[in-house]
This record gives sequence, structure tokens and C-alpha cells, in this order.
Amino acid sequence: MKGMAFISATAMLLGSTAAQAKASKAAVHYQDHPNGKMRMCQTCRLFISTGGGRSGMMGCPIGGGMMGLEMMESGACQLVEGTISPMGYCNLYAPWGA
Repeated sequence: MKGMAFISATAMLLGSTAAQAKASKAAVHYQDHPNGKMRMCQTCRLFISTGGGRSGMMGCPIGGGMMGLEMMESGACQLVEGTISPMGYCNLYAPWGA
């Protein structure tokens, strides 16, 4: 019994530490729209799509004014707390291949 309680307490501590490690949206100047250079969360390597995978737009052109359905669903970020818009942007933007 004591072993299970220790494992549960350790898991809770690790989970709360990971959540605390993320930056606030305000700290990274998050906005829910792209910046002037059309940099957006969906094309950032830190973005986590709704399905849990990394950015779904890697290698997919945005042509003809049409965007994929994955562009419309909010996701998360590896470094920023809370729900993240695929169309958002922050100072931590890290494009693929950079």
C-alpha cells in the first residue's frame, strides 16, 4: 500500500512540475492570429495538434485560399500553457527546418 501511495504522489508531483514549466501566454506575447510575416502556431515545431501529434501542416501548401480542417482545430504547445489556436503566434515561434 505504501508503495502505491508513493508512486501516486510522485506521478502527481511530476505532472504538476511539467505543467508549471510551461510559459504563460502573456509572457510569450501569444496572440490568436498570425504575425505580419504569416508565422503561425500551425507551422511551428512546438505546436501539438488536437490529435496529439505535431503540426499537421508540415509540408502541406496552403493554396487557393483553402486551409485544411486541422487549421481550424485548437491544439496545445510544448512550451506555452493553455489552448493554442493553430492560427496563433508567440515569441517562441520555431519553424520547421530552422
